[in-house]
Parts: sequence; structure tokens; C-alpha cells
Amino acid sequence: MKIEAQCDTCRRTFLLSQIGPDSDAPGRCPFCGARFARHYSTVLVDAVAQAEGSAAAFVATLGRLQAMETGFDLDIEGLLRTIGEQVRAQDTHASTA
Repeated sequence: MKIEAQCDTCRRTFLLSQIGPDSDAPGRCPFCGARFARHYSTVLVDAVAQAEGSAAAFVATLGRLQAMETGFDLDIEGLLRTIGEQVRAQDTHASTA
């Protein structure tokens, strides 16, 4: 699953995979060249690959669960809301640490 992000410098949207090891400038904005995660550049590319892989596995697993005749319906909207809240909470924890 591809994850989009927005550059804080030029405000353009790009796919995180565009800043990976196969890009012309790994760890940099594909449009303006701004360096991302300057202090974490050695782990940024790996974290991007892991996040996209985990997201794809999560979606595939939920799809398998939803395809089963379980006798219940998944609350996808509630799940997405909770995921968004938890991801944003991680950002808050990181900025206060």
C-alpha cells in the first residue's frame, strides 16, 4: 500500500516510496529537494518501507476477515478514526519527549 505525504517546505504531495533507495535523491523531497528527517536519514528509508508493508498486510488481513461469514460487520469507519487518533497521539508524544 502506497502512503502519501506532503513536504513541509514546498507543500507538494508525493508517495513515500519516491524518497526510497531507488530515487534520485533518497531521503529528499522529489520536487524541491528538501532533506527529510535530517537526524534520522539512516533509518528513514527503512521505516518508509516497513510502514507501507505493514499497511498492506493490515488491509489484506482485514479484507480476509471481512470476506468470512462471521455473523458480524466490521466498523471500518470507527477503526479508521481510532487509527488516526492513535497515529496523531504518537506525534504528540514524540514532540513532547
